[in-house]
Amino acid sequence: MTLFIIIILAFLGITMVNLLSSTNQSVVYEVLGARAKMAAQSGVQRLLSTTFPLNSPVATCSATITSSAAFSTGSGLENCSYQATCTTTQVVKQNVDYNYYRFESTGICRANDIWASRTFELDAFEER
Repeated sequence: MTLFIIIILAFLGITMVNLLSSTNQSVVYEVLGARAKMAAQSGVQRLLSTTFPLNSPVATCSATITSSAAFSTGSGLENCSYQATCTTTQVVKQNVDYNYYRFESTGICRANDIWASRTFELDAFEER
């Protein structure tokens, strides 16, 4: 009877250790995913600020920018980077000229052997 109780308690202990381990790993994935999303948004915001500057005319955009290997100024986005692109396409709809802007950025964060990647896209129209 004692041996049976020891075996049952050992299985319960192993189950709890596995449960805690998988919970910790899912938290790491969630945090890295959130950081990768913020890195991607940073890339889009950087392109948006150059395309739509305050108190200046709107510029056409056909560029690709890449962040440094890591965000060195500030905490929270260490080991993260982004690559952002924008394109401008001229569109005519019902005899009205428009500029169609497409912004896309991919943020990547890593922690040891775990990598997370998120892509952020944004579209905008401007009547010319």
